[in-house]
Amino acid sequence: MIKLYELAGKNNVIFSPYCWRVRLALLHKELDFLSVKTAFTDIQKISDSKFKTVPVIHDGNVNMNDSFKIIEYLEANYPEKPSLFSSNEGRVLSIFIEAWANSLHSDIARMAIGDIHSHLQDQDKPYFRRTRESFFGKKLEDVQQENYDTAKESFLSKLSVLEKYLTKTEFIGGASPLYPDFIVFGSLQWLFTTSHTFEINELSSNCKNWFLKISQIYVIQG
Repeated sequence: MIKLYELAGKNNVIFSPYCWRVRLALLHKELDFLSVKTAFTDIQKISDSKFKTVPVIHDGNVNMNDSFKIIEYLEANYPEKPSLFSSNEGRVLSIFIEAWANSLHSDIARMAIGDIHSHLQDQDKPYFRRTRESFFGKKLEDVQQENYDTAKESFLSKLSVLEKYLTKTEFIGGASPLYPDFIVFGSLQWLFTTSHTFEINELSSNCKNWFLKISQIYVIQG
């Protein structure tokens, strides 16, 4: 069985967008997997400190990280299972969508950085605060309070592109969800599982309906 090492906060809440991408891919491919909930400060224990980030999968003798590399591995090694790309064009679309979705992450961080800290396991909080406050040059709570409104405006403006796209198609991948959908879903799920302020009803209608449909298809709890 595949082992999936996922970043988890307190109460085993999975919040990493990259982990969500791989989790959904495994569910889509109908592959059995064991989730190993992992704290930030425990990542170094995986595979004798071979990896610095999650997700990580162990599949037989294969150990690897990097969400897109994992996706390509699953697609190549489980071709009999439902495809994540459907075609080479779908793979190319995924590369574009990944770059676009990653642009949402700076907005999400500024909207919820203090909230993210509150969701962490206690052992992770000093590390997270030290590294993020060094990056931002100020306290996490101040970053969130000072930047929330402008970050939210930027975030929703970027999502307006998806809102318009979803007037033409039910899912990003077409008639059914594919990996491009899982990429964006993972980013939004990161926000919804951590933010104490932003709610799904603040999404525009097409984005909200798209998100809820994927949640229902893959039985993801809110």
